[in-house]
Amino acid sequence: MLIALSVMLAVFAALMIFRQVHSRRQKAVAEIVAERLHVSDLEKYVDSEYSGRYVDAILCEELKSSMLDVYNRVCDVERRSRILMSYNPSIAKFKDDFENLHSIVDAHNNRFKDDKLREHKAFFDTVLAYPLDDQQRRSIVSEEQNCLVVSSAGSGKTSSIVGKVEYLIQKKHISPERILLISYTHKAAAELTERMPHPGLRGYTFHKLALDIISAQSKCKPSICDNTDAVFVRIYRELAHNVDYRKCLVEYFADYSDLMELDEDEKSKNVRRLQLGESTDRRYCALFPDMDGNEVHVRSGEEKKICFLLTSLGVDFRYEEPYEHQVADERHVQYRPDFSIHYMDGGKPCRLYLEHFGVDEHGMVPTWFAKDRGLTYEEANERYNDGITWKREVHKKFGTRLIELSSADFAYEKARQRLKRELVAACVPIREVRSDELFDRILPENSMREKVFIRLTATFATLLKTSCRSMADVAADVAQRGDKRSRFIVGKVLEPVVVRYNEILRSEGKVDFTDLIVGATALCNANGGGNYDCIIVDEFQDISMDRYNFLLALRRGNPQAQLYCVGDDWQSIYRFSGSDMNLFCHFDQYFGKTDLNKIETTYRFGNPLVEKSAAFIQRNPAQIRKNIHPFSSDAKTEIVFREYSRGDAVGALERIVAEIPLGKSVFLLGRYTYDDYLLAKNFRQRRSGNSLFYTICGREVEFLTMHRSKGLEADYVVLLNCNNGSFGFPSTIADDPVLGFVMSDSDGYLFGEERRLFYVAMTRAKVRTIVMYDKSKPSVFVLECISPERLADKPIEPHPNAGNRWTRADDRKLYKLYCGGMGFREISQKMGRSQTAIIMRLEKLGLIDARKPVRKF
Repeated sequence: MLIALSVMLAVFAALMIFRQVHSRRQKAVAEIVAERLHVSDLEKYVDSEYSGRYVDAILCEELKSSMLDVYNRVCDVERRSRILMSYNPSIAKFKDDFENLHSIVDAHNNRFKDDKLREHKAFFDTVLAYPLDDQQRRSIVSEEQNCLVVSSAGSGKTSSIVGKVEYLIQKKHISPERILLISYTHKAAAELTERMPHPGLRGYTFHKLALDIISAQSKCKPSICDNTDAVFVRIYRELAHNVDYRKCLVEYFADYSDLMELDEDEKSKNVRRLQLGESTDRRYCALFPDMDGNEVHVRSGEEKKICFLLTSLGVDFRYEEPYEHQVADERHVQYRPDFSIHYMDGGKPCRLYLEHFGVDEHGMVPTWFAKDRGLTYEEANERYNDGITWKREVHKKFGTRLIELSSADFAYEKARQRLKRELVAACVPIREVRSDELFDRILPENSMREKVFIRLTATFATLLKTSCRSMADVAADVAQRGDKRSRFIVGKVLEPVVVRYNEILRSEGKVDFTDLIVGATALCNANGGGNYDCIIVDEFQDISMDRYNFLLALRRGNPQAQLYCVGDDWQSIYRFSGSDMNLFCHFDQYFGKTDLNKIETTYRFGNPLVEKSAAFIQRNPAQIRKNIHPFSSDAKTEIVFREYSRGDAVGALERIVAEIPLGKSVFLLGRYTYDDYLLAKNFRQRRSGNSLFYTICGREVEFLTMHRSKGLEADYVVLLNCNNGSFGFPSTIADDPVLGFVMSDSDGYLFGEERRLFYVAMTRAKVRTIVMYDKSKPSVFVLECISPERLADKPIEPHPNAGNRWTRADDRKLYKLYCGGMGFREISQKMGRSQTAIIMRLEKLGLIDARKPVRKF
């Protein structure tokens, strides 16, 4: 007992000594905290030390660094003293404050803004012809190094920029020469300069600024190639005389030019088919007409290739011509074989039938056959094969000859070989068409197909530069993905154009507009950027990677220069020109700590358009959330949907225009430049510069594309052709997938950019937006706006084979298909698994690198 008591006393004594030692250490640290800060309350310290000052990211880091040693000592005391019964509250508060320093600084900065708003109220009330609103003012007085102002349609972003400049000059006493104004168009830059006539202040476009920098630093003004379209036409004409390149183009159009691939991925198939109709639609246009000279529209890419093969072999055919015998009954409509081949044998006309069956080498259909028909996979496979059997029996019964091709023939690239063998066996004369003749027939000079192809090459070459990538970068991505189509198009079709384009510019001593930005960026990085205190960028949602690098370089002359960027991600509609919405939506990841401000009051339009347009655009989760509201609760702007019957579009438009009061401005907006074809056929046209006017019901109204309408407004806005279809709205004409190697990543939301374009179009109106659509084929956007619940997001159904394990036989088949150059989409169809499952399995097998991005097509 005595021994135990002695031990307890010893432990107690040791504990008391331990507490005394650490109590003294706590006291010492507390004294250090008080000595370093004068007070233990960090919030009060920040307000006192930085009274009347904005604590930007640099000051915040300096403050944090100055206290880091004390914080580490506090943490050491806490770590060693966990068993103590007491704890110094001043130390605990300091530690908590330090760990929440950014919140304390943000609160201080908000109080700073409040003070400035009160101090300069009279200025903000009178700097323009109308008072600036509170959100505009808060963005203007921000002194954070990086300030992003998220505006809204009609919210007065230009007013915010003007207010910012006047505030810097009048209240911050910054010289106009040290303020840089950048916009995207000459018109916008000129407007900014005109609205702020300060000596030394002017608005620039990115290109004009780059030109001036290069001219000043190199003492030599660059010669600009201002008609690059003509250069790409010239390059095409040159390459078209090269025999090997002509063969490549024939192969491209025969095998790889299906730009209307409609199933973007497994998730979007249901929405795609709602938009585009059943898969039985004839949505592919063959390269050549049939034997009667009629344009041929077929149901699949493989049938399109069969049309090409038959033409290249000199064989006459018709597509889905009625069978020569009547076979319709209570279960079957009249039989129409896929292809009827006509030829002469011994002076007699003969007919051979060709069917294309969408099955693999095992007679299995693609998995989506089942989903399209609401069947199980086994039922769909059985039903399709029953159809094959019925067709064979029909030909056997009537003694007509049938030859067959299947999807397996195309998967293993033996379709031409098999077709030719079958034709020869059937005594069909073969007259193979020379490659030169095929080329001339595919690409007649000045044809639409030729123009579209030249535009593809120009777009690729331009985006390659704006994305700050090289052909070597693209080639590496193509090799990593292992897609045969991309390897062929990039290496054989596009690279020769890019190489020749750069050769021509060098030989003529010229640069294009992107070269200006890249060159100015290099000079700024080498010699220091401009000496600016504030860089202001308008329409920042259109920023591209080359311009982003240019802004970073411009800042090198004064790293503490404020960057004040204004834009609206809801109106980001120029991805095809190189804009990258990620630079806007993830601004702080690219520029550093950012003060995010929102301008959410629209002065253009009212409800219900405000609420409906905001709900429509925010269905895309990638868009920044905003609470848009009209400047007045009395502001009213309607959005109405006007259906018309097929053939009555012109009459419906006349009735709409007739209802609009005289003296009110009117825009007619189309998704495409050729959306005015009905207008041109039915109404008098007048051109004025780049503007196009039509006289309808005795009044002149302006037609614009929706892209051109951005930034403009009218009392009444009529949206034309909001219909389902490839050339409807949203557009379902996909860009060639190879552009994905040089374009910014999409936001991943189906029709994301088309949705933003529809938002831009509907928000041009001050009084009323009228959406016109054919009632037999309304756009999915129209359906969504009329009945949002009909297109409510549904849970994504798992792939039917999602739970099936991979066998060794599956792995061997996957290896064979992938190494044979087949793309992910084709492999997915062949193996009956989702593209995601295919990619994940290839990663596990080590055939692709999981660390690198994989683009799925």
